[in-house]
Amino acid sequence: MKMTEESLKTRMDRRLSFLDEVPSCRAALQSRIAREEEPAMKKKMSIGFVLAVTLVLLSAIALAASLLLSRRADAVREADRALEKKYGITAEMHTFFSREEEELEEGAVRVRYTGVEGMEVVLGTYTALVRDHRTEVSWSHDGEDTSHGYEAEAWGAEQLKQMLADSQQERPRQAYMDRARAIALSRSALQPETQAPSAADEHYGERREAEKTAALKARRIPEEEMIRTGKAFIVQNYGLNEEQTGRLELYTQSFETQRTEGAAGSAPSDGENTWYEMINGKPCFQVEYLLYTPSGANGTDPGEGLRHAEMDGFYNVFVNVETGEIEEFEYNSALAGIG
Repeated sequence: MKMTEESLKTRMDRRLSFLDEVPSCRAALQSRIAREEEPAMKKKMSIGFVLAVTLVLLSAIALAASLLLSRRADAVREADRALEKKYGITAEMHTFFSREEEELEEGAVRVRYTGVEGMEVVLGTYTALVRDHRTEVSWSHDGEDTSHGYEAEAWGAEQLKQMLADSQQERPRQAYMDRARAIALSRSALQPETQAPSAADEHYGERREAEKTAALKARRIPEEEMIRTGKAFIVQNYGLNEEQTGRLELYTQSFETQRTEGAAGSAPSDGENTWYEMINGKPCFQVEYLLYTPSGANGTDPGEGLRHAEMDGFYNVFVNVETGEIEEFEYNSALAGIG
């Protein structure tokens, strides 16, 4: 099929729709195209258009490269990659783990991934030590037999892959959860005694509210800019393709946008600190995106409701409101909680 100049621009516009997050680059590209449409410049149009596209792509790459990560967040990213490389634990499997980070001396960071409640015995704990951009990863079940599926007493990538599939149906999910509890019970004598829960902090709510308000007041960067930063990191870090990026749905509510778009005097006063948190003592803004597959998409039965596609789930990025650094991030495929 012959491609006209107009259809070429339309296709390129669709392919580069993700650059809506970089409006200055898009405006520059559109301006360049407009200038190249003059009849006298027909021969130069193709070369100029290609150069303009190249500049836009380079700008997008520069945006991704310019993302700033705190030492802790950068260490977690390296730990995630090392965990997948050595043990095959993918980002989607992280839903079955809780993660803890600890900053050590001389810039080192220790990252621990422990199986969630009910799974801590069979999944064990993966520990990554990140120092000078070198990562050492170990597993509490190293050397144990992980063959024979759920019958094994140590569950690794093989079982986790099956758990991702089984989690989308109630009966298989319940079956592997019951098996995990049975194994934990059989090995209970080997487990340390759990400490009694401490008394509830009666001032927790007040303290948390004060921290959220302090984070809001410390803000130096517009919310919309932090949202763009969060989305750019999600797309880059998790390698989302064009189709997945197009399905990302912003969950974070920007009160700045409401104040700008709302009528005079109608700006909200309650809940403005909802998306603000103190993360490791740093004031942050939470950027949350949801990626999901609606019924009928990707060949699913329209009557079955939401279905899970690759990399569906919740993405959270905490952006420092003073520096723009990413202090913490998390992806949860939510499969561990699907009933």
